[in-house]
Amino acid sequence: MGRRHRVVAEALKGVLPEDRIELAVKGFDLVGDVAVIKIHEPLEADRFLIANALRNHLPHVKTVLRQVGAVEGDFRTRRLEWLCGEKRTVASHREHGCVFEVDLAKTYFSPRLLHERTRISELCRNSAKHENIVNMFSGVGCFSIRIAKQPGKRHVYSVDLNSDAIKYQLRNIRSNRVRGTVTAILGESKEVIESFFQKRLQRIVMPLPEKSYLYLKSAAAAIGQEGGTIHYYDFTYAHKNEDPIQKIIQKVTRKLKTQPRYFSIEYGRVVRSTGPNWYQVALDITLK
Repeated sequence: MGRRHRVVAEALKGVLPEDRIELAVKGFDLVGDVAVIKIHEPLEADRFLIANALRNHLPHVKTVLRQVGAVEGDFRTRRLEWLCGEKRTVASHREHGCVFEVDLAKTYFSPRLLHERTRISELCRNSAKHENIVNMFSGVGCFSIRIAKQPGKRHVYSVDLNSDAIKYQLRNIRSNRVRGTVTAILGESKEVIESFFQKRLQRIVMPLPEKSYLYLKSAAAAIGQEGGTIHYYDFTYAHKNEDPIQKIIQKVTRKLKTQPRYFSIEYGRVVRSTGPNWYQVALDITLK
């Protein structure tokens, strides 16, 4: 049982029968003082009871919301139902010395990408050269700001199509004091890099698995002649005898071998499971 499920199980002791506790919550995220839960359909009628029990168990939680359905649309937003506490969808999330304000109903945010934000920001910290970086799907700016806070010389161009995301990103840029290092850009990321960044970049972050593959060639063409790195994310289905990382490596290799530059895949990891046999995978692709 994972940590999140243990928290839910402890909160629901004495509230629901033992055989129903395991079914109660199929997803649970904490974003600042807001809890976002998913509830199995058979227990939908108990959702307010479950939410109040969880809030009572976690005193720092001020609001409990229920996610109804999957993340959807170009803006990766989710439909939320208020269950208890303060009636709001805005939260302030603290992460490694940064504070991110986010509207969970209007913008995409996942606390579960903490490891990836930390990993990539540490890679940037270790880079000795000046880097021009584009975050192609920046949301409220979490990857961009975490990278910008690292010591070193760089500029991060932080692109998103969602005007609400850019609004919160601008607030986060100011509050985290990276105004000279991060530039927020409202626009379609493929059009932006093809129009303004051809052969000008040393690093690209592509944290949108739904679209990264479609935009990969455009990203590769934006890496400068001296070479650079693409941090690539994708989803794949893999049976028990299949390696999801190798499946994505093969998929990316088929795409990139038609472009003229030498490339290598330096790193791969499973970020998380997103469903039965479905995985989110991260690759670091180097272009020479």
